[in-house]
Amino acid sequence: MNARTTVRPEPFLLLAVAVFFLGYGPDRSQSMPLLLGFGVAFAAYLWSVGKAGLSWNQLLIIAVAFRLLLFLAPNIWTDDHYRYIWDGMCSIHGISPFAFTPDALVKTMPEVFTPALYAKLNSPHFYSVYPPLAQLDFALAAWIGKGNVWASTLILRGIAISFDLASIGMLGLLLKNDAQRVRKVALYALNPLVLMEFTVNVHTEVLMIAPCLLATHLFRRERWNVSAVFLAIGAAAKLWPLFFLAWIPSRTTLKRSILYIALVILLFVLSWTPFWAPGFLAHFGSSLKLYMSWLEFNGALFEGMRRVLGDALVKGTGLLSAITLIGLGVYAISLWKRKSRNWPESMLWLLAIYLFGAQAVQPWYILPLVAFAVLTGWRWTIVWTLLIMPTYLTYSTVPYVQPYWWIPVEYALLLAFMGWEMNGRRRDRNKAALALGDQNASPIVR
Repeated sequence: MNARTTVRPEPFLLLAVAVFFLGYGPDRSQSMPLLLGFGVAFAAYLWSVGKAGLSWNQLLIIAVAFRLLLFLAPNIWTDDHYRYIWDGMCSIHGISPFAFTPDALVKTMPEVFTPALYAKLNSPHFYSVYPPLAQLDFALAAWIGKGNVWASTLILRGIAISFDLASIGMLGLLLKNDAQRVRKVALYALNPLVLMEFTVNVHTEVLMIAPCLLATHLFRRERWNVSAVFLAIGAAAKLWPLFFLAWIPSRTTLKRSILYIALVILLFVLSWTPFWAPGFLAHFGSSLKLYMSWLEFNGALFEGMRRVLGDALVKGTGLLSAITLIGLGVYAISLWKRKSRNWPESMLWLLAIYLFGAQAVQPWYILPLVAFAVLTGWRWTIVWTLLIMPTYLTYSTVPYVQPYWWIPVEYALLLAFMGWEMNGRRRDRNKAALALGDQNASPIVR
């Protein structure tokens, strides 16, 4: 066996032990064991990626093994899956999840929407905000699991693992000719936050990554219409891929851009039709507005602005959203001017701008950035998966209180690393330009 495929088992064993501990050990209220366990897991992850030699097939086997290791873990880091199952129960009983709040259903149909399940919901007063592909996921889990929470959770977990492995496969395909393909894809495939938030906590961001990556692959092959279909599928899982449409005019003609964007939006709109109900727009809009103005968690710009300007000018006023949209617009215009050819790079920064301006940035929100970073070479997103973990200190007390002291520390360290990484790239470009200039100025000696 050559050096490239000689596998050192120690880092993988340490990572397996740490991940097993996280999956089957402390719940989110036990902050110190959780953070210490994650610190060990992250160190083992870096060791696994940096030192252990793997072939592509070996990486796939290990990625599958880690996800199967966590398949039966109790879901004790989140309560979002209860709402997923509730929405799925709505769909399989012929009720649009956007038609009624849980408050209404638990009163009118308690034999289906039981008080026991209702009591576990974290937002029972709101209409659903989950897009169509996520709703299909929930309905399938509720139908196969017959409403049983544990059985339905396992179905959700199986679907999440399938999409996660598809993302790994797509990353491998997009990096097929890269000599560092295995090491780069391992940054996503073995990341402990990816493992916990997708495999164990079944958060729906996992549903959007593979379709977006496939859309990128098909766009590169100039299969425009099929690419648009998969980007629409990604948007039907999570609304964020609609931001990525801002890149399209920088890459192709105006006519083709208009057709591509129109097709994505048309398919995205049509995907909602099975869930249409009277008052749909008002209900979904009200929940989306409440989500954007009421939920606050780990938002750096939001916390900074509210301390300077006060809640009255920041929270729920639309000021933060306006600033974020301006940032997205400025970046989109820069893409058009530069005629950017790199879709993963553009996806990464478009989503990053949105998250930096968001009022709520949960740990699982940043995981699509990890997948896009694999394709771009940026590593600050990997660092963020470590820095964002102390936000779980929020759940160490009842009522929940955010560790506000950590937010400036988290983002200061993140911005410092981003600056260091950008400066390194700038130096590399300058060296390359100087080397090219020397070659052009010097005679070629044969």
